[in-house]
Amino acid sequence: MSIRKTVFVKEHYYHVFNRGVDKRVIFQTKEDLYYFFKRLIDLNINNINNNLKLKRSRMSGEVSFEKDEAKLVSIISYCLLPNHFHLVLKQESENGISKFMQKLGTSYTVYFNNKYKRSGSLFQGKFKASMIDGEFGLSILSIYVNLNYVHHRINPKENLVKSSIFEYFGDELGESICDQKEIESIIDEIGTLDEYKEFSRATSKIFGENKGIIIKDKDLDKAFEY
Repeated sequence: MSIRKTVFVKEHYYHVFNRGVDKRVIFQTKEDLYYFFKRLIDLNINNINNNLKLKRSRMSGEVSFEKDEAKLVSIISYCLLPNHFHLVLKQESENGISKFMQKLGTSYTVYFNNKYKRSGSLFQGKFKASMIDGEFGLSILSIYVNLNYVHHRINPKENLVKSSIFEYFGDELGESICDQKEIESIIDEIGTLDEYKEFSRATSKIFGENKGIIIKDKDLDKAFEY
């Protein structure tokens, strides 16, 4: 039995990620992607078994939770790609990240296995996590996660991709799940929104160089309009 080395501390930030077992695709349809995304909202609740403030949509019958309940984590940024995902989380309650990820992984695996008539593990072992530290560490990681699909050269118009990039650049058409105060703090650390955008551009090119690929300005421009 493996023992997790990362110790999760309240009010600290972590990069959390996992991929499909054998690198298999975990989001095969838009419905799959949206189901996982909605679970990021619905399962982010402490003491779920004691919660009485459930509400059910009259149209879809889907159950969700009132937003004023205590959270397990704050979501800072995310990127969902065909065969893996990245999250930046801030732990808000004791063992919040572990509880949140256990519920998220179990819920999505049950959904996926039932839908596609399969059994067994969907994800490649336990989720991976590392604490964020260092100057501009959170700002740099937000860029790595928000633009991860660009770094992998994945076209969001041709593949199933969902990123929090729009929450950083003010697209009000998207469904917001990230902590807006945390986003404002990240941007303020760099300067203005335009300065954060240029910092994102320069940092992404460095990520690309480290992978031996060229990140083009036109791809980043499209991402900023995502």
